[in-house]
Amino acid sequence: MKYLYVFLLLCLFAISCSKQDMRVIHEGSDDLTHLLNMENHLNLKFESYATAIPEYLKAVGMKDLEFDDDKVALGRVLFYDKALSSDQSVSCASCHQQHRAFADGKAFGDGVDGQRAARNSMALGNTTNFSAHYRAIRSNTAPSLLWDERVTNLQDLTRAALTNPREMGMTMPKVVERVENKVYYQYLWKRAFGRTEIAEQDILDCISEFVSAIGSTTSKFDKALIQTSGEMSVTITDTIVSNIYYNPDPKPDTTIVTTTTLPFFNQSEFRGLGLFVANCSPCHSPIRPFQEVFMACNGLEMNYSDQGLGNVTENPAHNGVFKSPPLRNIARTGPYMHDGRFKTLEEVVEFYSTGVVEHPNLHPRMRDENGSARKNFTAQQKKDIVAFLHTLSDDAITQDERFSNPFK
Repeated sequence: MKYLYVFLLLCLFAISCSKQDMRVIHEGSDDLTHLLNMENHLNLKFESYATAIPEYLKAVGMKDLEFDDDKVALGRVLFYDKALSSDQSVSCASCHQQHRAFADGKAFGDGVDGQRAARNSMALGNTTNFSAHYRAIRSNTAPSLLWDERVTNLQDLTRAALTNPREMGMTMPKVVERVENKVYYQYLWKRAFGRTEIAEQDILDCISEFVSAIGSTTSKFDKALIQTSGEMSVTITDTIVSNIYYNPDPKPDTTIVTTTTLPFFNQSEFRGLGLFVANCSPCHSPIRPFQEVFMACNGLEMNYSDQGLGNVTENPAHNGVFKSPPLRNIARTGPYMHDGRFKTLEEVVEFYSTGVVEHPNLHPRMRDENGSARKNFTAQQKKDIVAFLHTLSDDAITQDERFSNPFK
């Protein structure tokens, strides 16, 4: 009996050692096959995260950006890892889901311990990538982040999400500790940084690198401008794109346009483009350098329960002022507004047509030449605007495996 007991102890010790050996990351290994039987099954390819920018966007100031692909891949794992939240129930991807163009389909996102975020989760998908949209173009400063623009870079945005008690509920030292306790990160850190020691800034930089890479250029809107502008010189293309974007016939009545100037667009979509440029573009341009306003009070109500920028500055002139987000993939990222009050695009267009409130901080660009803030669109015009907004949808971003969940 004594020998049997000793034998069983030796067997348990051998099994334990075997499991430990499975968790060893061999330096210099070029694949992840040794990780596939671990508690978190990773399906991760190391590939290029570059997105080629078409000529029409280069013409208006955007540039091909370079990414460190190993850091992007590491950031992808961090982005989807629920271990980075206090109760290990949510990840960054919980509020930024790929199939919803990196929004979450809820008025307020889910946080730790059954809590809800204070505001609607903003979508991360832009063209040509997130960082290109938020890079300073034709101006001295780039637009800031979050609904109240209190964050100026992706690293601080990442830290804010990780440490927000209603979102992921962590401290940065705790985040580092969680990462250190996951064996697959040893391999990924060695590959990305040439070392296995993990630093807080590494985590922030890699998640930011992944988010920066998110994007694509295959919406109907992009395809139309790509085909129309072609491979002409930058100077000529800039003029062409500006003319296409700013000068479609926006006919204020419901007269049917017999021809359009954009390939792939039907008549309703083309009319909607004209109406959008005339009424919405200054605050929500899908072409980053054409956007003029990045924060505004849009007259949702007279007494905001959430004062937006006013909460940050305590300046009454900033009450009701919120970020004016870009509208790429807008048809996939509802509900809309900072509090998710509108479920559909039709509701949003109806609000701007008849529901704008005469708030004292209402942005001047909300008013027409007669001082009216309400657009009073016809039924056909409302349909046309919504039809155009659907041309900004991009299936590629929702299906690209490079941005998908690596945990299987």
